[in-house]
Amino acid sequence: MPTNRSWMKAHRRSAEFRSGVEEFVAVATNHVNSDGLARCPCMRCLNVNFHTPATIRVHLFLSGIQPSYNPWYFHGETFSQPAVELPENDEEEMADVLADMLRGDPGFDESANTTDSFNEPPINDNNNFDDLFQEMEAELYPGCKKSALNALVKLMHCKVLNRWSNHSFNMLLSILIDLFLEGTKLPKSHYESKMRLRNLGLGYDSIDVCKYNCAIFWKENEKKEFCPVCGESRWVKRKGKGKKVPHKVMRYFPLTPRLKRLYCSRHTAEDMRWHYSQRPKEDGVLRHPADAEEWKQFDRLHPSFAVEPRNVRLGLATNGFNPFGNMSNSYSLWPVICVPYNLPPWKCMSSELLLLTLLIPGPSSPGKDIDVFMIPLIDELKQLWETGVETRDAYNGTVFSMRAAVLWTINDFPAYALMSGWST
Repeated sequence: MPTNRSWMKAHRRSAEFRSGVEEFVAVATNHVNSDGLARCPCMRCLNVNFHTPATIRVHLFLSGIQPSYNPWYFHGETFSQPAVELPENDEEEMADVLADMLRGDPGFDESANTTDSFNEPPINDNNNFDDLFQEMEAELYPGCKKSALNALVKLMHCKVLNRWSNHSFNMLLSILIDLFLEGTKLPKSHYESKMRLRNLGLGYDSIDVCKYNCAIFWKENEKKEFCPVCGESRWVKRKGKGKKVPHKVMRYFPLTPRLKRLYCSRHTAEDMRWHYSQRPKEDGVLRHPADAEEWKQFDRLHPSFAVEPRNVRLGLATNGFNPFGNMSNSYSLWPVICVPYNLPPWKCMSSELLLLTLLIPGPSSPGKDIDVFMIPLIDELKQLWETGVETRDAYNGTVFSMRAAVLWTINDFPAYALMSGWST
């Protein structure tokens, strides 16, 4: 195993970097899984995505390797936890763990070999659910009945609420690992914790937007330098050289992976069929949207959808708000949220089960151009309606084709006017 890692910070065109990449690819070739794939440590994949050694080599030359990935513990090296010392003046850093947990990395387009070209992740990208379930059910340590993943989620939640620094979180993990029995499944660092949670599909895509909201640089427009509608440059004009900065960036949180994960737990999977199996019926009481005439009429119009109670009925809500509170500067940020109405009435509107799908940037309201920002979500909803996605149900262990449909939108009148295109 090579020990000189100075090449990881060298220029990607240098001979030192090229030599180091070849050494790493040789190591990765010896640590592939049964499908011949290994984790890719490039700056886009961050050891989350699996690729062939040949693809990993291309990724490293295009994007570089993560400089902090040392030792290579995903590729056979032993992780050595350093001695923990408390510095005299430890400056507490504000932990933005939500963005870390929700950050996603788009997949690599192997057909592009000259530029940094990365495609959006496919909506029907089925994860290995057997591996996912094994990870969720893994014991915290040998003989323990508690889940290692459940403990990790609680620790990360405490980190956010109490604003722990990454350094203090690493110290806590080091102490817990020493206290628990040998063989504990707890991660050894904050970085490794984020990687483990990211494997659950909690990610988002950053999509550049035209300065005048004419179009988004997505799919067929992804590589364009100028707006296909108005011809305005995609980038902010800057003096000198440096990284290109887009005028606006929209965050898109794919809906399908989170709907699939509602069926990963047998508890939420059971709740997702509550409207069909446990809801009191035919008593004339309106206690759930399934009791409404609109729901019943939808079932009559689309019997192929209604025959599968696990298909998801959604509500869609959006409105603008100022994230800066009472500050004098005016700013209008528009989140778009989906509500899964399959759940019982005491759960479907709970904050932890509301699914954020889009963050439409400001500083001004999108106005009548909101349909431009909605394109990725509408495209995904069309696919969920027409073809569905293969999903594993943890409640009974079966695999089914999950479809989804938006039954209602929830807006005030100004937002309703924008979403519908009609004057209110």
